[in-house]
Amino acid sequence: MFAGSVHKGPVTDHFDGKYFKNQDDVPEHGFKDFWKWTTSREQGPWRRLRTPPEEKKFVERVEEGELRLTFVNHTTFLIQYDGLNVLTDPVWSERVSPVSFAGPRRFTDPGVRFEDLPPIDVVLVTHNHYDHMDIPTLKRLEATHKPLFLVSLGNRELLVDVGLGSVIEMDWWDERILSNNESIMYVPATHFSGRGLGDRNRTLWGGFVLQTAGGPIYFAGDTGWGKHFEQVQEHFGAPRLSLLPIGAYKPAWFMSPVHISPAEAVKAHLLLDSAVSVASHFGTFALADDGQFEPLEELSQVMKEEKIADTRFLVLNRGATLEVQ
Repeated sequence: MFAGSVHKGPVTDHFDGKYFKNQDDVPEHGFKDFWKWTTSREQGPWRRLRTPPEEKKFVERVEEGELRLTFVNHTTFLIQYDGLNVLTDPVWSERVSPVSFAGPRRFTDPGVRFEDLPPIDVVLVTHNHYDHMDIPTLKRLEATHKPLFLVSLGNRELLVDVGLGSVIEMDWWDERILSNNESIMYVPATHFSGRGLGDRNRTLWGGFVLQTAGGPIYFAGDTGWGKHFEQVQEHFGAPRLSLLPIGAYKPAWFMSPVHISPAEAVKAHLLLDSAVSVASHFGTFALADDGQFEPLEELSQVMKEEKIADTRFLVLNRGATLEVQ
């Protein structure tokens, strides 16, 4: 699908009636910059590590106060907390592209078999890029779990058109109260949107904060550096858990407006005062010029320099489950 829906609504501080914008004044790279990057790329090494996941048995639900996090791939996590099961930006497709025969192809298999998922209550979709809003996966989830889909402004029409049943759009700082009185809020990020020609920034982008019995969970999604990290900390306090992207950050001149580096992820971890942070957005799809393991190597180096314990900022193997205290 080469295009998505667009948002129609009143003018706000981040929507001019047609296009969305970031809170921070960040460079907007046009076709000329994109052409410069694509014709002068110096991509680090990637190799295919295709090992199908083994069968995994999940508890159907965890008790109030408990928190289990399972890393699937890219920015896809299964978050089990307070009796709820939530999936973030779910991607099980072979490619993240408008077509099945071209575009970014996965270098590693998902860490969890789709059929092994426990009942999914809520699916969070941060924005409409193909590596975050994977329609084939969303349709599978609708067919097997019929969850509530929480998406950003402008994306409901497309998702309803492809057959999703319960889809709610959210603006920055909108809150959704769930049936057990848990809440999920959509929060700002520094990024952009678009699925095809002519729809750039016609839908919103952001992250999510999940309020839990043991404290907030911050899912940053896909983002460059911006004031939103400080805003999240001021609004919610120190997160119990933060999921922070570390990949697709090179070359910096082109990628830094929309993707934080591993060093900036550590900076965000410290600013947020997160009890535990977990790395995301690495090692699955070659979306920029950093090599497959380069984000992990740089993250490890920065953590040593900042004297951050491995238990404070973690890298999970695909399919691994973390019990967060």
